[in-house]
Amino acid sequence: MARGQTVVAVEGGRELRRRLRDIDGGLEDLKTQHRWVARYVTQAALPGTPRRTGRLASTGRASGTKTASIVRFGRASVPYAGPIHYGWPARHIPAHPWVIDAAQRTEPVWRGHFEDSIRTLVERTPGS
Repeated sequence: MARGQTVVAVEGGRELRRRLRDIDGGLEDLKTQHRWVARYVTQAALPGTPRRTGRLASTGRASGTKTASIVRFGRASVPYAGPIHYGWPARHIPAHPWVIDAAQRTEPVWRGHFEDSIRTLVERTPGS
C-alpha cells in the first residue's frame, strides 16, 4: 500500500469479480461504479481543498478500476499535495486531510450507492 493511502476493504470482492467475469459487461460495470464513487468523493473534497492560488484544487481527478475507486490530487507540477494533505512535521506543515475528511463525511451516500449497484450486478450473475 502506498504511503498515505486510505483503503476500504470489500468482503468477498475477489469472489464478486470472479462471478462478474461470467456476465457480459460485469467487470466494466464494476469499474463504472468505482469511478462514480471516486467522482463523488472528489467533488465533495473540492470545497475543502486548501487554496492559495487554486492550482492544488485544479489537480483533483477521479478514476475507477475493477478493484478500486481512486481520488488523486497533485502531479509533477504540483508536488505539494501529499505534504499538505498528510502534513510534514519536520517542515512544520500541519496535516489538512481534506480528501479523507470528504470520503468519511460522504460515506453513507457512496457506500449506499455502491452496495445497491453491487446488489444489482450480483442479481445479474449466473447462479445467483
